[in-house]
Amino acid sequence: MNKKYLYVLSAGHFSCDINTGALPGLLPFFVTLYGMDYKLAAGLMFASSFLSSIIQPLIGYISDKKSYSYLMPLGILLSGLSLGSVAFIHDYTLIFVAVTLMGIGNAIFHPEAARMVNGLSEGNKALSMSIFSTGGSAGFCIGPILGASLATIWGMDALIFFGGFCIIMSSIIALLMPKMRRMVKHIAKKQANDDSENKENDWNAFSRLTVFVIVRAALYTSLTTFLPLYCVNILNQSEAVGSVTITVLAMVGIFTNWMGGYAADKWGNSFVLRIGMLVMGLALLAFNFNQNLALLYIIVGCAGFALYACVGPMVVLGQTYLKKNIGMASGVTLGIGFSAGGVIAPMLGWVADTHGLEYVFYILPLFALTGLLTTFFLKEAK
Repeated sequence: MNKKYLYVLSAGHFSCDINTGALPGLLPFFVTLYGMDYKLAAGLMFASSFLSSIIQPLIGYISDKKSYSYLMPLGILLSGLSLGSVAFIHDYTLIFVAVTLMGIGNAIFHPEAARMVNGLSEGNKALSMSIFSTGGSAGFCIGPILGASLATIWGMDALIFFGGFCIIMSSIIALLMPKMRRMVKHIAKKQANDDSENKENDWNAFSRLTVFVIVRAALYTSLTTFLPLYCVNILNQSEAVGSVTITVLAMVGIFTNWMGGYAADKWGNSFVLRIGMLVMGLALLAFNFNQNLALLYIIVGCAGFALYACVGPMVVLGQTYLKKNIGMASGVTLGIGFSAGGVIAPMLGWVADTHGLEYVFYILPLFALTGLLTTFFLKEAK
């Protein structure tokens, strides 16, 4: 594996996803400072995903025809500047637009970056994708606590930090991009003879995988949306404590991304997905019987393992199903995987407003059960 470039792409992934990661940690501040209800707050999660869920597979499809690697630094830049602009606006509609543009930035970055990771991987594809995914996990880990800390100490104006950081990272990616493209072409030439006779798309298998991707997205978005609110409104903790739960969720993901990739290369991608959904179901059931903060973090850690161990194997499995359209496969698995769940968040927000926040955690185990059943219909590509 060309680890040097994989780590560069992982750093770019971090700089892109730290913006999306900060959003759940900022939701309690939007509720407290701007008077938003649960539905409006969850609507911002929808804003970050509703267009990107469409754009990301489309970008992937286009990149299969012709590589547009400049979309990587452009996506990072748009994502950071959009969140940074929230420092200057207070109207809900304008915040909604800014968060939507942030999601579009993420949608622009992921397909081309995942396609390049695949091109840089000489074997051990699940582990390579897991290295790339670790950057995103780190972004989601640091984002909530960083966003909450900035808002607590200096107020919402401090969000301008995200814009400045992404200007720096997008510049680094842009400078190194020509070397990465040359390396991908060099590896492609070496692998051309081996792959030329074995590039067929299996749309039937990919459609089943897409069901799993959507279920995982719903679980991820629901937890990152409602865990901070759960801590504040049910466990009577501060907004900062609530944001720590998202950090714990993603911090576990930094390590389990690697574990998932290693296990998938050894025992199979679908095996890792099955174990992940089983652990997730048990963790979600435990939420409904817990009122202790310390135990909550243990449960959140188990949920983080279940969510993040699946990312690398999930993306690689999609790429093996659509060998002729790796960019599109990456766009769907990463795009829906980190975006489409935002469509479900406002619905669960309505449940929380109408019946109580705890009812959200009665529903989520059903999603985990659906994901677990789906894994039994996934096959390992040869």
